[in-house]
Amino acid sequence: MKPIRFLFILLFSFCIFHFSFGQQYGWTNISSNFPDFYNDTVIINGGADTLIASISGISFLDDNHGWICTYHPFDGEPSAILETTDGGQTWTEHSAPFAGADIHMIDEQNGYFGAINGFVYKTIDGAETWTFHGLLTVALYDLEFPPRPAQTGYAGGKDGHLSQITPEGVFPYSLGLNGSVYCMSFPTEELGWALLDYQLIIRYIDGEWISDSSHPFSSKSWLYCFDNQLGWCVGDRFLLTTNGIDWVQVDPNFVQTGAMMGVFFTDPDNGWAVGTQGQIAYSTDGGYDWTMLEHNLTDAYLTGVLFTSPNNGYIIGGEKTLLKYTAITGVEEQGGMEAGKRGGLEVFPNPGRGIYNLQFTNYNLQSVKVEVVDLFGKPVKISPLHRLGEGPGVGAESLELDISYLPAGIYFIRIHLENQIIVKKVIKL
Repeated sequence: MKPIRFLFILLFSFCIFHFSFGQQYGWTNISSNFPDFYNDTVIINGGADTLIASISGISFLDDNHGWICTYHPFDGEPSAILETTDGGQTWTEHSAPFAGADIHMIDEQNGYFGAINGFVYKTIDGAETWTFHGLLTVALYDLEFPPRPAQTGYAGGKDGHLSQITPEGVFPYSLGLNGSVYCMSFPTEELGWALLDYQLIIRYIDGEWISDSSHPFSSKSWLYCFDNQLGWCVGDRFLLTTNGIDWVQVDPNFVQTGAMMGVFFTDPDNGWAVGTQGQIAYSTDGGYDWTMLEHNLTDAYLTGVLFTSPNNGYIIGGEKTLLKYTAITGVEEQGGMEAGKRGGLEVFPNPGRGIYNLQFTNYNLQSVKVEVVDLFGKPVKISPLHRLGEGPGVGAESLELDISYLPAGIYFIRIHLENQIIVKKVIKL
């Protein structure tokens, strides 16, 4: 009776989650939503070279209201700060004094902007105007604050420079260490981490920075700490800490095509990392194992990832790149035998124990790509292209899909073919 009871529980769970999880989620490229902005594209050397601005910093108050800052290589010229109130569908341009490195908004009116040349500015009118607030004296790499409504944060930069940012000004903090401060992460106002080159992670505890031992990563790295013990570091490899002190390498067999430059976890299990060649990787087990997401969204240099809620996130990078993790279709399931005049798809046995037959009818098929995603829209299997027949013959074609190694549960199969996507839900016992 155990299999029957399990099937009943699974079907009951599907009925409960049908409305909330039927919607599929994934990454889309929304860069085209940007308006033309100052120095977004500059042609130099008599037309021989084109320079495209980067999205260098991002700050969101919720899923919809956020700001990004932009970088261009022209010293002394203003840059654009773009604001959205509808999750990136439309943007309003504001001006900043110099090319931007990072931005942090505390609330709808108040926030800080860090220019790449080390100047820190403050706004009290939602980024419409900026006033000089202080100086790092060197190139600024990262602007980081504890979770809102914290009013005090830090700016890190070249040659070990780090300054505290308060409503009153910018105050240098002497680390007494070599190495540039590439990034910081503060899960609370009392606790934080900073990543320096020369393989060094330092901790901030109640107003003091403490130097720990060296760790096995390269200088091109980024970190994110979830709480006072759990954190992740990415670069030329993946590191994990579960006590806030000792960082160990995980998933050594993961094949990378370039350094990873941003990481973010929405909870202790689910996280994303991005890299220098457009890579997007994800983990569903707390960062112990990573899977590279197959996509054709961009090959731009990706530098940061931020989630505002479990099903709403953003990735930024070079060449005006902005990706969004969001609902990708309003249709839960498409392509059954009654889907229309053109053709259909049946998946059987369903429920099943992991081996399914995909039966296509009335499609002129040459190849097909099959993608399996979980309830949260994260891919768990992507097949290569499968040859399903030669010539223009119309009739039934079939493909066997094996997900027997996956845990029992509900999954969605996305079949990419003939300029369309067919979606089917399956139950694995």
